[in-house]
Amino acid sequence: MKKILILLLLSVSLFGQNKDPYKILDAVKEKFNNVKDYEVDATITVDVNFLRVPESKAKIYFKQPDKLKLDSEGFALLPKEGINFSPAKLLSGDFNAIFIKSDTLKSKNVDVVKVIPSSDSADVILTTLWIDQQMSVVRKMETTTKRNGTFEINLSYEKSNYKFLPSEVRLKFSVNEMQIPKTITGEFNNNEENGRKEKNEPMSGMVIVKYSNYKINQGLKDSLFEKKKR
Repeated sequence: MKKILILLLLSVSLFGQNKDPYKILDAVKEKFNNVKDYEVDATITVDVNFLRVPESKAKIYFKQPDKLKLDSEGFALLPKEGINFSPAKLLSGDFNAIFIKSDTLKSKNVDVVKVIPSSDSADVILTTLWIDQQMSVVRKMETTTKRNGTFEINLSYEKSNYKFLPSEVRLKFSVNEMQIPKTITGEFNNNEENGRKEKNEPMSGMVIVKYSNYKINQGLKDSLFEKKKR
C-alpha cells in the first residue's frame, strides 16, 4: 500500500519544480537542533464538540531529542502533537520524502513536502509539511495515522522571542474513538455526546496553545522528566 502511495506522489511531483526534499528537512532539523532544551509558559484552550473545558495555564519543559513534560493542575485532555513540535520524532528512523511543490501560505513562501515512514508498523501513514523557505521552520503539518485519526497543526512564530520556536500552535483533530481521561477538568455535554455515538460520527475539535516567556538552553536535568513514584 505504501509503495503505491509513494509512486502516486512521485508522479505528481514530477510535474512541478523538483527540489531535494531531504535537504529541506535537514535544514529544519539543523535549525531546531540549536535548541538543546527549553522551558515555556503556555495558555491552553480546548474546543471539543461535546466537552466544555476551561482555559488552562501550564509550564512545558523540553529536552533533546524527545523528552517532554507538562505541569498543569487538573488538565489531561491534550494530544501530545499539540505541545511537541520537535521534528526529531517525525524525521527519525527510515522514511521516504517527496517534494510536491513550492507554494504560498499566509503570505509566506513555503515548500510542501510529504513524509512517509518506511516501516509498515508505524502508526503514522503520511505527513504533509509546509516549510518556510526563508526560516526553515514548519508552518503547517497534516498527519494521518492508523489509530489516532487525523491531525492538522498550524504554527505561528511572529510573536516569539526566538523566531525558530512558535508563539502559537493550533491543532485540529478528528478521531473515530477517544477515551476521555477521568481526571479531566471539564464538563460533558451528554446530549451532544450521545448524539455523536448514535450517528457514529468522529469526534473533532481544536486545541490552541499560546507560548510565552521561553527560556532556552538552561541545561535542564534528565531527572526533571522522570515520573515520580507514587
